[in-house]
Amino acid sequence: MPKRIVIDLSPEGCKDAVKELEKYLKDIKPKMTEVCKRLAEIGVEEATSIIDTIHLQENNAIERIEAVPIENGYKIVMSGEDVYFIEFGTGDGVSPHYDTSVPVAWGTWSAEHSQMLWKQGFWYYDHVRYEGTPAYMPMYYAEKKMREEMPRIVREVFGK
Repeated sequence: MPKRIVIDLSPEGCKDAVKELEKYLKDIKPKMTEVCKRLAEIGVEEATSIIDTIHLQENNAIERIEAVPIENGYKIVMSGEDVYFIEFGTGDGVSPHYDTSVPVAWGTWSAEHSQMLWKQGFWYYDHVRYEGTPAYMPMYYAEKKMREEMPRIVREVFGK
């Protein structure tokens, strides 16, 4: 049930309403921050579990995944040399599963770099021939997990 504030339509009633709103904000802001923090931690955990399984297989370089506080909550930051390759795949395995600030499509990296995939349709890495690598999508699955867990976290933090 939403919080209700009943006021008299008078200058004093409006002042009382402002006081009630300030009190409400003081109470809800730390709870909302806690919800955001806990959801971000769930996202970091989910993304890390995916990265841990593929790191052993493919030797991908991820420096860190962390929950970082921002002005109105938290964000998840994944950084490292192979972030885009791990999230979106490469070559025949490319999966542009959401909009990005960089182009994600077959051969976009190759076209601007060594061009092996672009010219030959494959490349070698550590003496292994590749035509593509899968999109493991750790950030996509982190977001999905956070959305799934949101109702539970909100109930726990707000006590309802």
